[in-house]
Amino acid sequence: MAYKNVVTMLAVNLFMCCFCTLFLAEAMRANHHFRSDSAFTRLKRMEASIKAQSTGRLETLVGMGVPVVGEDRAYFMTIGMGTPPINIRSQVDTSSDLIWFDCKALPAGSSTFKSVPCPSSFCSDLPNSTCSTNCQFSHNYTGGRNISGELFSETFTMTNGSGAVHSFGGVAFGCSHDTQGQSEVGANGVVWNNGLVGRNGVVGLGRGKLSLISQIGESKFSYCLADDYAEDYDDITYTPLLFGSAEELSGTGVQSTMMIKNSARPELNNYYYLSMEGISVGNISVNIPQGTFDIQANGSGGFIIDSATPYTVLPHGAFTAVASVLDSLFDSASGFRRINNSRDGFSLCYQSPYALAPYLNMTFHMGRGADFVIEGRQNFITYTDVDPSVVCLAVLDMGDASVEGVPAVLGNFQQQNYHILYDNGNETLSFVTTNCRRLVNGPSLYPEYSQSKALTLGCHGLSLAVLSIVISLLID
Repeated sequence: MAYKNVVTMLAVNLFMCCFCTLFLAEAMRANHHFRSDSAFTRLKRMEASIKAQSTGRLETLVGMGVPVVGEDRAYFMTIGMGTPPINIRSQVDTSSDLIWFDCKALPAGSSTFKSVPCPSSFCSDLPNSTCSTNCQFSHNYTGGRNISGELFSETFTMTNGSGAVHSFGGVAFGCSHDTQGQSEVGANGVVWNNGLVGRNGVVGLGRGKLSLISQIGESKFSYCLADDYAEDYDDITYTPLLFGSAEELSGTGVQSTMMIKNSARPELNNYYYLSMEGISVGNISVNIPQGTFDIQANGSGGFIIDSATPYTVLPHGAFTAVASVLDSLFDSASGFRRINNSRDGFSLCYQSPYALAPYLNMTFHMGRGADFVIEGRQNFITYTDVDPSVVCLAVLDMGDASVEGVPAVLGNFQQQNYHILYDNGNETLSFVTTNCRRLVNGPSLYPEYSQSKALTLGCHGLSLAVLSIVISLLID
């Protein structure tokens, strides 16, 4: 009888605990206007999260920074435009020297919106521009895709994680009606730049005069890309894009390499060319002919770092040399078997006996002795939705594209969990491995969501404890 009373009391307490937990969680969500109906779209949730983001290292590291989120193999920032401002979500692109937006996304009735007249330094600084009454532009992306439109100027605002607003007047940007179409996919499946499909625009952070950093007068910026792309709301992780002279990398493990220029084709110097000297797979040096990654006399080739290209792209000779090393490592004794696969353009795939990607580092040896080490999980892709035993090297073969002058690329997937600093004043790129999810302090972008989850987890933990006591009593 005593046992029954104890069990009854514990059960009642458990019920009250869970009821209160769920009630509090729902109250927190309701208080912050979180809804699951279709009208509260994913994009609105993302925009709301920027307003709700908790303060952290973003503010203490530098006076100006904006949150960046990864989704659909690309990284986005939200920038305010106009007076009064509206927020526009745009892709971060370090290989572009142009800021451009879909004309339909621009604010209506802004008091600071102006056409760029002819002649204008903005217009003359942009390749492939023409002047009649206003400045018309045509911008070519690697892979052959281009956009066109008209240049305007507007006031831009950026809001950091603590809510501080920074405004910049008279920033030139392109307005384009031609922003739809296919991604830049080459004949061999290479996705060169993921910024042309379904985007409101692109914020260029390249080295040209019309990029955002050039127009706001900042020579330094850095970012730290989280280690996956968000596929649902709960996975969204914002990390900072930091601007300003106060931005530095410090501590152990920081390495630096030099940026180089393309003297044969100055119009391509919006790219961040790097001195690439070789590749190692594990502790094996890959036999790549000297000069493979050099800028050629006609301006073709070279090696760049790009935030808008999803996966690293290597010249055909370098790719086949890497494939040869992997084939030798994954021989019949290892249990890995080479298979044919063309998904996402990956041509180097294996059947894994363990349904796991091999943990095998790849190192890019750069100038000044800098080694960019790509850890195993950033080198391989698994297709758990189709066949979990299939793993592919997350590096793409350029094929014959090098004859068109296309550079090799260090893509954003391989940059994840690196804090990367671009110092244009000293023409230096610095980097250090970092858990990018921890770069901004705070348990979550949604503190109230974290609290409700903590309460729910606490209830679950208490439930298990109570059930354990009940079972032990019944057994006794």
